[in-house]
Amino acid sequence: MGFIQLVLLEGILLICAGMIFFGGIWGTFAAIVALSGINLLSYDVPQFWYWEIPLIVGGLLGILLLFTVGKRANKTQIVGGLVGGLTSLVMFGAFATPIIAILLWALVFGTGLIPKSKKSQVLWSFAPTILRIMLGICGIIYGNILTP
Repeated sequence: MGFIQLVLLEGILLICAGMIFFGGIWGTFAAIVALSGINLLSYDVPQFWYWEIPLIVGGLLGILLLFTVGKRANKTQIVGGLVGGLTSLVMFGAFATPIIAILLWALVFGTGLIPKSKKSQVLWSFAPTILRIMLGICGIIYGNILTP
């Protein structure tokens, strides 16, 4: 593979990780479809299924984990504000320096990173975000292993 192809591949893998992080279950499904497309372009039919079966099984397990952790985290009644706060921080951070982003985030949205609740509620409120990050990293690693 040439340098340009590798850079494009890494860009696609980063987009897949972003789809998982911001899209949740539907983003994970879209990332599985994108990784399946990379697999289809990289291998012939026998090797395609050698790599495709673990990809589908891992993706379905990831979707199941996102669903169960999301259900459990929604019982804490913190997730909505926390996810909105984290998303706003990321969006401001993309267009401003990190210090300005944090100040604007605190002034405009007024949501803290750590809610004032029980420790178990705080842990469950961060669980979906941590799981999405882990699934995104797994998608990047599997995509790099996937390409010859």
